[in-house]
Amino acid sequence: MAVASGNNTGEKFLRVSAPDDLITYSWLSCINNIFIINWLEGNRFFPAGPTWHNNCRNFIEGHSMVAVSEKRILVIDSNAKVRRDLETFLKNENYYIETGRRLTEAIKKISQGYFDCLILDVDLPEMKGYEAVSVLKNLDPKIKIIMTTGKNTKRLEAKVRAQDIFFYFIKSFGKDELKLAIENAFKEKRRTNA
Repeated sequence: MAVASGNNTGEKFLRVSAPDDLITYSWLSCINNIFIINWLEGNRFFPAGPTWHNNCRNFIEGHSMVAVSEKRILVIDSNAKVRRDLETFLKNENYYIETGRRLTEAIKKISQGYFDCLILDVDLPEMKGYEAVSVLKNLDPKIKIIMTTGKNTKRLEAKVRAQDIFFYFIKSFGKDELKLAIENAFKEKRRTNA
């Protein structure tokens, strides 16, 4: 990750590039020995002192520094082929994608990062995906959850739709429907954030 230092009216600034496959940037500054990070949904403050540059670098290396405008999707599916296919498909649609196979990975990633949309399979190793919705929504109430399944039944659909999800996607319907659901999720998120 590239870090470039500079000066602006006596203040120390770093411009931090996002991961190599992204083109977005975040700005960090150190004013009056307070390390200020304008990141995601607000400012985070860190003591800087004489080692502010190292503090900055250490923080950056441990966190995903991306702009709020980034369209970020987390895919959680126990099937490796499904994860790879969705990752390739969605990256080609200009989304930033992270993946995992377990609920514990979803909890960790949502706790540590920021995602607009979660594509969550019903069949997870630990529990059913629809049983995890309330846990995930407690971590991020604004995240849009698209629940997926390869095998639908009326009973399953009723259980899924009873949860706080944005869309229920049956995998056999094809990726065009999923793409439309994701686009609508982002439109809805923009509308509610306006």
